[in-house]
Amino acid sequence: MEHDNRVVWSEGMFLRVQHFQQQDRWTERLIKAATRELIKFPWGVSRLAINEQLLSNGLFALSSARGVMPDGTVFEAPGPVDLPPALRLEEGTKNVIVYLCLPMQQAGLAEVGGDTAPGRSIRYARQKYEVQDTNEGSSISALLDVGRLRLTFLLSDEELAGYDRIAIARIVEVRQDQSVVLDDTFIASATNCAAQLQLENIVTEILGIMSHRAEAIADRMGDPSIRGTAEVSDFQFLQVLNRNEAAFRHHRENLTALHPEALYVLCAQLAGELSTFTKERRRGSVFPGYRHVDLRGSFDPVLADLRESLSSVLERSAVEIPLDERKHGVRVGTITDRNLLVGSGFVLAIRSDMPSEALRSTLPRQIKVGPVERIAELVNVALPGIAVRPLPVAPRQLPYRPGTSYFELDRDGPLWKQLSNSGAIALHLAGEFPSIEFELWAIKS
Repeated sequence: MEHDNRVVWSEGMFLRVQHFQQQDRWTERLIKAATRELIKFPWGVSRLAINEQLLSNGLFALSSARGVMPDGTVFEAPGPVDLPPALRLEEGTKNVIVYLCLPMQQAGLAEVGGDTAPGRSIRYARQKYEVQDTNEGSSISALLDVGRLRLTFLLSDEELAGYDRIAIARIVEVRQDQSVVLDDTFIASATNCAAQLQLENIVTEILGIMSHRAEAIADRMGDPSIRGTAEVSDFQFLQVLNRNEAAFRHHRENLTALHPEALYVLCAQLAGELSTFTKERRRGSVFPGYRHVDLRGSFDPVLADLRESLSSVLERSAVEIPLDERKHGVRVGTITDRNLLVGSGFVLAIRSDMPSEALRSTLPRQIKVGPVERIAELVNVALPGIAVRPLPVAPRQLPYRPGTSYFELDRDGPLWKQLSNSGAIALHLAGEFPSIEFELWAIKS
């Protein structure tokens, strides 16, 4: 038989105190069951303030606490509930969790006792309370027995059976001078992110990093020399940051309405989106998952991934090498990143008023490409330079522009190897090519 089934009321029955106790249990069960079904992880602290002054005297105590126990019992102290007595901590105590505990309701065990009742099962302390009749015109009052929840502290190395509990702090150590050192990274199970400073700091930190990174990308995109698909990837990255920054900014202003699990989902989702740009395989990391009883362990791997992604430099797949026009129709491009010569393909993007097919067939025979130190020799003696061959379509890393033809530079010849010791790459085009424009791109493999 269940301990909290409803009472069957009938006419003429002999009322006993157990009838009302059973009715209370049934009503409480309905409320708690409905809450569990409607809200994910509906328990934890919604306010928690540790008495910092008593820590220097070897005592652990709270200044205030409000929340919901795992069984659905609501508490607020001081107020309807008394603060639990301060916990004396012995010197040498190390690495233990402090739990805020409440005796469970258990069939066959007493739930109500006096203020000093020693029983572990005593859930309510009986106290006298004078209650006024709230009917208009009545001044009658009555002295009633009321039960106040009996909160207490227990450590993780003590017997915890029979208690509903919430982990609220971790003691690093109790020093010889009796001062208590708490773990300032510990996160108590909470019903909202305003209840724990560490959760608020997570929102503030991620928002700050995103905002800084978005500003940097936006400033970089204002550079007129940046264009093409390199800019598209920046647009996409900035879109992710702008969307999530707006969401995080809203939640920072409404922390009391933000559940830790919802914050975890936001962070994990952001990490997954960023992995498209920052991970080698473009796939997100698999995290252990959300654990309401271990918020620090839940958030740490996600935050580490986010910090790495948000601090990584977004690699450009295509880098434009500016070409400076010199005397006698020579154009020179300085390759500042010498690694491009080893791991990249080089493509000329050329526009001209000449018909496309004529340009593609004529230009490879008329152009000389080589190290800047050799270009005069290649032109004057009519020696072959670095071979240039037309591409059938625009490389996917580069933007397609109507009227543009693309030519790939051959990296297998001896002149290409000489570029590694050269100051720059040079181009010379002979013949008539009306309104010609040059772009030189290095495409990373």
